[in-house]
Amino acid sequence: MKSSFIATAVLAFAALGSVNAFAAEQNGEAAAAIRFSPSTSLVSRADVKADYLNARKAGALSVSNEGAFAPVVQTAPIVTRAQIRIEAVMAAHGVVHNAL
Repeated sequence: MKSSFIATAVLAFAALGSVNAFAAEQNGEAAAAIRFSPSTSLVSRADVKADYLNARKAGALSVSNEGAFAPVVQTAPIVTRAQIRIEAVMAAHGVVHNAL
């Protein structure tokens, strides 16, 4: 009982120490990556909205990934189930035959 309590306490103190190490590093590359740098735009917000709406009306944009769920075209199988079963039996017996 005492050994599991001691092990738990050691892990808890180690975790607390590592949190401080991650929080204290403010001058590394990660901090530089999230710095905000303002930029100036050549077009207005209204122009961007108008361009977006025109492209959407023209069908140039997909809305909510609707193209990701396009129906799959069904094709006829190349081989029948019976042919596949025969090939499986032949393969299990060590007979090599390529019907395709």
